[in-house]
Amino acid sequence: MEAFTQLAGRHGLEDRAGTSPDGLPERYLYSPDMAHRYAFGRWWADPDLSTTDIWVLLNPATGDTEKRRRPTLDRCIARSRNAGRSGLLVVNLFAYRHTDPRTLRRAAEPVGPANDDSLRTFTAAAPRTIVAWGNGGSLHGRSREVAPLLDSPLCLGTTGRGEPLHPLYVPGDAVLVPWAPR
Repeated sequence: MEAFTQLAGRHGLEDRAGTSPDGLPERYLYSPDMAHRYAFGRWWADPDLSTTDIWVLLNPATGDTEKRRRPTLDRCIARSRNAGRSGLLVVNLFAYRHTDPRTLRRAAEPVGPANDDSLRTFTAAAPRTIVAWGNGGSLHGRSREVAPLLDSPLCLGTTGRGEPLHPLYVPGDAVLVPWAPR
């Protein structure tokens, strides 16, 4: 996919291909030191951004994302498959990789130097962007910074603070609604 190649070239990122535990094609963009992940994609049909859902979550976890099942990813995949999409691509408000989102407060560079470009590039290329980062998105005012980069984002509802709900905490039949920051 050309967007991966272009982003990797512009920012000196690691553009890697892989296979899911189910044998599905995947693709990843990492910083050279692997501290940041800028994109993760998985496709069950033609890997084409024009039929791929973009999910904007809080931050990527460390470890073998490409080898283990993750409940959040499973929820996002189920929603995208049920909607007839060809795949999903996950980008994040913060590209810093860690299993505990609370570490974002202490991270020297939680956003990552290529993250806004990644968000802009992928969300502009896909017809549907779903934001789902939970209350953590308000850290450092990040959700407000990112909102202008997104064209007509959808969400699964909002928290009391107006942040988009995280997919793990929403019933499977929740309807997507437009999201705008408060």
